[in-house]
Amino acid sequence: MKIVLVRHGYTVGNDLGLYTGWSNTLLSEKGIEELKGYRDEYDYPKTDRYYTSDLQRTIDTFKLLYGEETPITESTFAFREINFGEYEDVRWDKVATPYNDNYVKNQPHVQGETISQVSLRLFGKLTAVLCEMIDNNEDSVTIVCHSGVIRTILMFLMPCSFDNYYDIETHNGLGYILNIDFDEKNHYITLNDFEAIRKK
Repeated sequence: MKIVLVRHGYTVGNDLGLYTGWSNTLLSEKGIEELKGYRDEYDYPKTDRYYTSDLQRTIDTFKLLYGEETPITESTFAFREINFGEYEDVRWDKVATPYNDNYVKNQPHVQGETISQVSLRLFGKLTAVLCEMIDNNEDSVTIVCHSGVIRTILMFLMPCSFDNYYDIETHNGLGYILNIDFDEKNHYITLNDFEAIRKK
């Protein structure tokens, strides 16, 4: 089976250097123009299903990359970015401890989410989607989501040390294609290999 993970385009929050996990920041003009270019430049695979988080930046990214005529299967809370708690809408360079330093240690921090909480909602939904796909004889899905979502999924599936969190590149508007096996009975996902979305 194939899972395509795409990060949303560049946002107003990115421009301002803000933590915007659950904050509903919008795509910036730079992000919109960049996505229009990527749409023609990169090969985004067509899949059987298309999901986004329920935050507007992922929905708008999907429409720019895949077109208004391609239906979104579901926009879901489950694929949201990490909740940064008290750091939401705070500049990255204004905090004493970067949020991800605690996230990769699975330590609660400033009322935000831990890696355990994020992974439970991500993989709970992902396994449910994969089960539905098998029941419908489908083998591919695209998820337009967030940097933290992509990194967390890859860290758990590769597997690799959480210390490698920062080593996983998540460029705005781009992402990865994962080739997996899925054991429906035991809800077990095996990552066979993965590659970055390539230019045409």
